Amino acid sequence: MLGTAVSLALLTTTSFYIVYSKLPRKIRRFLEKYHLATDVAALVGTYLLLGQTLTALIAGALVCLLTSALLHIANNQDDFLILFDLRDWVKEKLAEVNETIKEFGKEYKIKRSLQIEEKVSENQ
Repeated sequence: MLGTAVSLALLTTTSFYIVYSKLPRKIRRFLEKYHLATDVAALVGTYLLLGQTLTALIAGALVCLLTSALLHIANNQDDFLILFDLRDWVKEKLAEVNETIKEFGKEYKIKRSLQIEEKVSENQ
């Protein structure tokens, strides 16, 4: 139960962060300014969305704590520059992985089209 709650909390907090990062700056500032209301909304929203069980309550409490931590980091970015550098580094590495996957995809398409042509020529 506790492991499930932690997993749900991490996934929910991650999804909240992704939505938060896509919001207009004006709304993000509002959420950062009224962080207690944001924490409570995250807790209640998580509890309601995850089925109103004890696991959902524990997950909601963890989401509330994680949301508080993320809002604190957002409000004090100068104190957490290493996290932003780490985020940029991860983005760069993911871009490299994406390029590698695209190259493999192109090679696979070529290989696959040659295989299809061979089968067609064998059938004729």
